[in-house]
Amino acid sequence: MQIQKNLKNLSLILIVFLLPFIDFIKSNTNEIEIIIGKSFYFLIFGVAFIMLLFAYILNLFLKKYNFIEMLLLVSVIFWLMFKHNFLNLLLKKTFSLFSFVNEEYSSEISLLILLILSIYFSILIIKKNIFFKRFMYIFFFLSFFVSLFQIIYINKGPEIASTTKVNSINFPDKLNIKKQNIYFFILDGMQPVKEFEKHYKIDLQNFINTVENKEYKYIHNTINLYDNTTHGLSAVFYLDEIFTEDKKLKEERKILFPTLLRINKQSDLINNLDNLGYDFKWLGNFFAYCPKFNIRYCLNKDQNPIIDKYLYINFFRQSPLIQVVINFGYIFNFDFNKYFFFKLNDGIGRLINYLELNNNTKKPTFYFIHHMSPHWPYITDANCSYKSYQGEKNYDGYKSAYLCNLKKIKQTINFLDKFDPNSTVIFQSDHNWLMSNNKYEKKLIFNLLKLNNECNIEKNINLHNVNVLRLVFSCMTGNEPNYIKN
Repeated sequence: MQIQKNLKNLSLILIVFLLPFIDFIKSNTNEIEIIIGKSFYFLIFGVAFIMLLFAYILNLFLKKYNFIEMLLLVSVIFWLMFKHNFLNLLLKKTFSLFSFVNEEYSSEISLLILLILSIYFSILIIKKNIFFKRFMYIFFFLSFFVSLFQIIYINKGPEIASTTKVNSINFPDKLNIKKQNIYFFILDGMQPVKEFEKHYKIDLQNFINTVENKEYKYIHNTINLYDNTTHGLSAVFYLDEIFTEDKKLKEERKILFPTLLRINKQSDLINNLDNLGYDFKWLGNFFAYCPKFNIRYCLNKDQNPIIDKYLYINFFRQSPLIQVVINFGYIFNFDFNKYFFFKLNDGIGRLINYLELNNNTKKPTFYFIHHMSPHWPYITDANCSYKSYQGEKNYDGYKSAYLCNLKKIKQTINFLDKFDPNSTVIFQSDHNWLMSNNKYEKKLIFNLLKLNNECNIEKNINLHNVNVLRLVFSCMTGNEPNYIKN
């Protein structure tokens, strides 16, 4: 009888323990082939070992209760902690309805609620409350099998085959001339020059004069297709608009950035580069990290098959663990922004470091550099040294990051002028800053270009992210530019 009871409890413990992992897979179904690997299995066994250790230590202090009960208690608390992000978002949404409530502390309040629930559930488990035990069996088993069904159903759903090209954008090569490298820098959230000058009362004419003396052209009044990174960069890779006139995603454009860069989901940009003999190299950032999506596109291919830091951070960010570790880091003067995000989000710096060590590419290359600045987090001063500014709407932090970007742009121009003088170079933002007043303002972007001599920049053409690439491909292939009119 006791053996049967223990087996029943062990099955419940296993279900409760696996639920956060199942929910993580369910939330990332488009990335299952990347998630399910050695790193993920190592994570499961590592967490299981730690939980067994905690249950053992707890059992030493509560000897009158058996080990199985302590393991169940630890498993339920483990599951509860992975509801922190959901509860935090729920509280933020609720607090936003009331002007007198500060949503800044929603994370701490969420943690407090979960700790109270953990204590309450622990008492019920220790006291062997029959009703709660039955409720747990029904709730957790039902949750587990519903999540499994959702994963299986979604994965068996229709996919857009990589070979299917409906309304694809193609540039047949009519010139067959030697192709030069292309550097496409996305400066995330970077304001147009005039907007920055107006808000901060800073004259940037010296910057404009300096870069234009290097044969670059700054284009004012550029309006991007969309007001956010996901839609804007999706349009870049499709070389086209991704929404219909009635604001619905086009059927053949439903896989969005960065998921569309995964294996077997080639985009129009990649297909054209392949046809023209180009390599495609991607330098991302923490929010869109290349090794997580397609290792063959990564500029730096170093990736530990066992310890995948990006995977682990994404898994644990549903719990309060990441925030707790960061806060403990601050207590002990360890700044995660400084030692992790500062280098990872500096796409421009990482590219130059790479090029200085690798000057032996045999094929022309399209470098896609997603530089995560001056977007939040603001972790640089105006001279590009590390400095942390708190909050997403920090005007001083944005100003410093913007001025640092101008400095990095000039350094990059000087470097490429010597390293790769015949290349095409594009510095554009994907959208305006976070503090924009409306959607139209959010679409205004920074736009600095160095195109080859065959490219004629027409004054009446809005050279946003997609149109500038259409122009570049047209120039190198001898086709007439087919611009998106907006």
